Amino acid sequence: MIGAALPQSAHNHPAWRGVDPKHTQRVWSDAGYQARPNLTAQRVTFIGTARD
Repeated sequence: MIGAALPQSAHNHPAWRGVDPKHTQRVWSDAGYQARPNLTAQRVTFIGTARD
């Protein structure tokens, strides 16, 4: 959608797509989404999660 390649850190660090509160990528978890990366295809799909 944005037409940009995933950053190298997405390939090197599993925490890039995780929910570790020490990483800035936690924002999509806080917004109610889970990242599902496909590193080979250079894509990330965001899936809405149930929120309390």
